[in-house]
Amino acid sequence: MSLPSAQFWRTPPNVRRRYAESGAGQIHYRIAVPEQTARVPLLCIHLTPNSGRVYARFIAEMGRDRLAIAPDTPGFGGSSTPAEPPSIAALASLLGAFLDGLAAAHDLRRIDVMGYHTGSKIALELARQRPQQVRRVVLVSAPVYTASELDAQRATLAAAGGEVPLRDGSHLRERWRGHWQFKDPLADAWFVQREVAEGLRVADSAWRTYRAAFEVQHAEVLPQVAQPVLLLCPDDDLATPTRRAAALLRNGRFLPLPGWAHGFLDVHTGEAAMLVREFLDGPADDTQAVNTIAKPAPPAALTPLAGTAARGAYHDGPSGLLHFRHAGRAGGDRPPLYLLHMSPNSNRIFEALQRAMASDREVVAVDTPGFGESEPTDAAPSIETYAAAVADLARARGHTQIDVLGYHTGAMTAIALAVAQPQRVRRVVQISSPVFTAAELASFRAEYGEREPREDGGHLVDAWLNMQRFYNPDVPLAVLARNFAEGLRGGPFAHWGHKAAFDYDLAAALPRVTQPVLVVNPEDDLAVQTPRGFALLRTAQWLDLPGRAHGFLDTHTAEFATRLRAFLDVSPFEPPHPHNRRS
Repeated sequence: MSLPSAQFWRTPPNVRRRYAESGAGQIHYRIAVPEQTARVPLLCIHLTPNSGRVYARFIAEMGRDRLAIAPDTPGFGGSSTPAEPPSIAALASLLGAFLDGLAAAHDLRRIDVMGYHTGSKIALELARQRPQQVRRVVLVSAPVYTASELDAQRATLAAAGGEVPLRDGSHLRERWRGHWQFKDPLADAWFVQREVAEGLRVADSAWRTYRAAFEVQHAEVLPQVAQPVLLLCPDDDLATPTRRAAALLRNGRFLPLPGWAHGFLDVHTGEAAMLVREFLDGPADDTQAVNTIAKPAPPAALTPLAGTAARGAYHDGPSGLLHFRHAGRAGGDRPPLYLLHMSPNSNRIFEALQRAMASDREVVAVDTPGFGESEPTDAAPSIETYAAAVADLARARGHTQIDVLGYHTGAMTAIALAVAQPQRVRRVVQISSPVFTAAELASFRAEYGEREPREDGGHLVDAWLNMQRFYNPDVPLAVLARNFAEGLRGGPFAHWGHKAAFDYDLAAALPRVTQPVLVVNPEDDLAVQTPRGFALLRTAQWLDLPGRAHGFLDTHTAEFATRLRAFLDVSPFEPPHPHNRRS
């Protein structure tokens, strides 16, 4: 794997990721804090559909001499999704309140703001709502549309309902083509895959923010902003309408970036930072800010989408930064339930189950290292690595006894955790307990090994079609689309999860498990191998799910939660007759 490929996916060492509470739920953000600085902090607002991840390398560089912050705007990345479509004014107001929340730890009386595409409209709105706080503004594109261009943008990007996933995968090829067409020449296919993955996470909801953006016109707003503005114009999809904005700058400079396009913050990081520093640290007429007419900000509150009570959090563990979502009542009479996902995926596969089980216990859904929002390890991890990361999280949260449910790779991690921590792990649930033959292992390793993305995006279509083989027809395409998008987010490290699973000697570990185990056997790609694992367990129950495959956690949530509670909450555990354990 090349350095350029890896750098698109790893968080730079001096950048931290955190959550803040807001009037719209949680705001997820990245922050780089220098040891000391006298320079004005920089707030960076991303484009649609994306997240603060697009700024990770850039704020790492800018963070050497100033505080640099890149939040995920509400509805994107790890930030909560509002129930109602937000306006640009509401998004700016929320980010202003977000800054107020950070003011106890950082001096944010004056800030500079940088916005990228949609972020440029939010940045200008923030400058108008807070002219005394926002000192200077950097814009990456500020399109001034003709009427026909605006109509076309609304028709393609702001149509209600967003992108509809198609069984044949043609929507994926089209999305890939759009990103590939406007990428920087130095950005490789892994960068495009990252952008596609970030966009697919919000494919059904990004239209709401596009619609809000198209209600705000740079032709009207730019002349109202008197703070110094640097308008950067890369050769991307908004280059032509952005050139029209040059004449509208009231107190600023227009800077074309020929040959640069999407990805320039990753592949031209040092040069981009130098251009922005020259503007932010150089001479400019900051006195003109008083001529920006302050615009009243709407209330900094939006109702979060229903059913999103789980809170995201991070833990610095032995494998690096570990992300998890927790929900439910802590400290009750039932042990916390830890949920460990399959590979490649994230804890989002448990969204419905976590809600159902959190009604009477704490439920912690973990992103294992390299997946979801958790950082990848320095080298390919083992199942024991994953287990140690979860054990350290449980220790840090003060959980002396836990129940663990693992799905596929997570089911192996649950066993490794039970073996390593017999006093901490009370009961184990395995969704699949696969013991492979040598021939099966060879076949699985060949099928799920490292794959390079193809320039035409055909690898996405192939993966989408293959994925559908193991989902029942009654599973909504939205569930498949969510799981597919999360599977892409492991990037060039995604195959490490499968490698860890295929390298783990589950057959040797299962007889060492002393805790009660429930083995769940859906009719999926591991249904043949799972009975072999069940036969090796000392004390186990069997739950067969004929006709159910991947997606059953979403389509049969209540039924499965009832069966799960029946296993976890019956005390003492009564093992079935040794000759009739599949009862």
